Amino acid sequence: MQGHINPQRIPFKVRAIASALKEGGGQPFIVGGSIRDILLGKIPSDWDIAVDLPPGDVLAIFPGACTVGIEFGRVSLGDVDVVSLRAEKDYEDRRHPAKVTFGVPIDKDLERRDFTINAMAWDPFSGEVFDPYGGLEDLKCRALSTVGGPLNRFQEDPLRILRAVRFKNTLGFNLDSRVTQAISESKALLAQLPGERIFIELKNLLLSPSVYRGVMDLYDYGISSIVLPEIDKAPGAIGRSLAACRPDLTVRLAVLLGMAWAGTPQVSDDVERFKCRFNLPAGLARDITWLVANSSPDEILNKETLRGAWRGSRKEEPGYYDDPGYIIRRIVYHWGTHQLERLFEVKHAIWRGSGKGGIPKGCLFLASGMWSLQQSKACGAKDFEVALDGADIMKVLKVEQGCIVGQALDYLEEMVLRNPEVNNRESLFKILLEWWSKQR
Repeated sequence: MQGHINPQRIPFKVRAIASALKEGGGQPFIVGGSIRDILLGKIPSDWDIAVDLPPGDVLAIFPGACTVGIEFGRVSLGDVDVVSLRAEKDYEDRRHPAKVTFGVPIDKDLERRDFTINAMAWDPFSGEVFDPYGGLEDLKCRALSTVGGPLNRFQEDPLRILRAVRFKNTLGFNLDSRVTQAISESKALLAQLPGERIFIELKNLLLSPSVYRGVMDLYDYGISSIVLPEIDKAPGAIGRSLAACRPDLTVRLAVLLGMAWAGTPQVSDDVERFKCRFNLPAGLARDITWLVANSSPDEILNKETLRGAWRGSRKEEPGYYDDPGYIIRRIVYHWGTHQLERLFEVKHAIWRGSGKGGIPKGCLFLASGMWSLQQSKACGAKDFEVALDGADIMKVLKVEQGCIVGQALDYLEEMVLRNPEVNNRESLFKILLEWWSKQR
């Protein structure tokens, strides 16, 4: 593989930052994953520039830069990080070095990096590629090797174990035999890492096109039992199911957990523990909880997840639970069209991953309701918002604010979701008065 890099492939912003550093007396190098990606013909998602200036001098050139991480020589300018050349020593907390020395040569800076393919630098002014550890050859052979001994690298920061598995799958590389052996010997260290750091790597793996192979690697290397034990129940089926759906984090997590926890009654408690383990956003956990509770392909829907659907008059007129249109309208009203589409995809992916053909009962039911929704004039959540509010109800019924108003709104919501055509003030006033006459 040739080490030539076309300067035109470097964004103007990156070249401008490098030029400013050069004018400020520094020698900038574009380093790391951005060089790797360019040499592989990919478009980097972010950029690192290493420079032989101390952090204070860099900040003097870019006074508005973000200084989070400046103690390790890093300042950020959006998607471009400027890092002072440095050497590191003694990773006491399995992540941060206890000692940082600035002002080292470029090859010494590259020495601290994890894998050889990430330990290359390019001088944007001379065009020279610095490759002291054989990264170009490893790119050519599609091999993943560490800079130095892999066991030492993994003991410094065990997250590199997950990065090795991720690079193997997202780049299509093979692990060096010494890396594989070091994973076996040091994987237990992953239990010492915070869940947030682990999830960053798991997320990248779960959203990759090679998610099936990634899941199998986590299982085969004995890593999943430490970082994601939910996989161990059925790694092959889970991997196939994840590969059968689009790379949406909510969908793929719901598929994974829906298969791992199939038949588990306390889904909300399980998701809450999963959320706390990885410090996930509350909104993501809420959406996953609902999808997992309804993930069984053979079942239509868990009644308990339909907000307000089983109160009052609903019990007097059975049959609405069998109406796809009603169920879909209620899902759209409370959860939105996007979540409905996710539910269909979750059910179908689990079905396919289990090796079954055809279309499951749950998907057929949802598809029927979605078709009915598309044929109607009212198809969005706002179309089902009751045309009367609490003030209207208090005025018509001559009551004060309280539980009666809430019961009336629940009843009107039910009537609108059964038949959206009644969602106008005149019809709802009539329905409200009829309901009120039966309550007195």
